[in-house]
Amino acid sequence: MMHAHEALIQVREGRDFPPPRQILNRVKPDDACRLVPFVSRSLAELVWHTDFWQQIWLARLEGSRARSITEDWYRPGPEEWEATRDRFLLNLDRAVEIAETGQHRMKSDEIAERVLLQIAVHNTYHVGQWVLVKRALRNDRD
Repeated sequence: MMHAHEALIQVREGRDFPPPRQILNRVKPDDACRLVPFVSRSLAELVWHTDFWQQIWLARLEGSRARSITEDWYRPGPEEWEATRDRFLLNLDRAVEIAETGQHRMKSDEIAERVLLQIAVHNTYHVGQWVLVKRALRNDRD
């Protein structure tokens, strides 16, 4: 699981882009939930969605029942922002831990590594969106 571990570390530590913790740090709840012109999702909604899929894949890795995909695309309110952000970060740490320790409930390490790589790739895709949404939020104030 060396490759998945390295990919997840690159996502979490932001080797080629700012790390998620830095991107999400100091975002005010109202800004996180604000929609800007030409962007169909708020930052909070994108973070919630990204973590939703992390939760599904982590459940599979841990041998737990996964959430239904029909629950996807929830729009959290400002009062839910900090919990949404913190849950994403904790679950990313959990994915890194599984990749590092190899402790999973999948049928093989190969299958587990594929699932961990899904987390890394999906997170990376959305982290890029977060940066663009933050930029749009700043530009919308001007």
